[in-house]
Amino acid sequence: MSFALATPEAADEMRKFIKKAGGEATWDRLAEYLEVEGSGKEKFVINRSFEVPIETMFKMWTDPKHFSKWLAPTGFNMEFIRADIQVGGTTFYFMSNDAGMKIYGRTKYLEIKNPDTLVYSQQFCDENENASRHPMVPTWPETMLTTVKLFEEGHDSTRVTVTWEVHGPSTKEELETFIRSKGGMTVGWTGSFDKLEVYLENL
Repeated sequence: MSFALATPEAADEMRKFIKKAGGEATWDRLAEYLEVEGSGKEKFVINRSFEVPIETMFKMWTDPKHFSKWLAPTGFNMEFIRADIQVGGTTFYFMSNDAGMKIYGRTKYLEIKNPDTLVYSQQFCDENENASRHPMVPTWPETMLTTVKLFEEGHDSTRVTVTWEVHGPSTKEELETFIRSKGGMTVGWTGSFDKLEVYLENL
């Protein structure tokens, strides 16, 4: 579905209004609903458009020097201990804040297709890279699957769609925790995307 406005300036103002009002969330929730109806799987979906070419956006997800600057939630910084972003490769990283909290995690890349697709599994772990549970939500699923799809919306505009789902064995309680946490996921990813937007403006 699309609509046209009288001038480019009016379209820009409308985009700002929709973003501020959280209008993208309607399509995100629709995508989640259709997924449950079609496959029976619970997934979290979030979309955001950025005024950069798709090639630039792909680099933001695959170059560690860019990725680490924006992915961490608001209030946290991210640092890679190891970053091998290729199919079969893994990363090991930590996120820290000013209060001294440090959270370790690792990913394994399952699919990368330049310039529009990344799929990776993700786990929390300790400082020795042993799998562990979410430090604040012990019933959070052990392994998550992240799918990132990039879509060209024009010569200098790219839509990012992130889909998150439980990966591998999980309990009923873990799945319920995932479902209840979707609002928090929206807040977390929105903060990261806000940081990415600022980072892109300053490049």
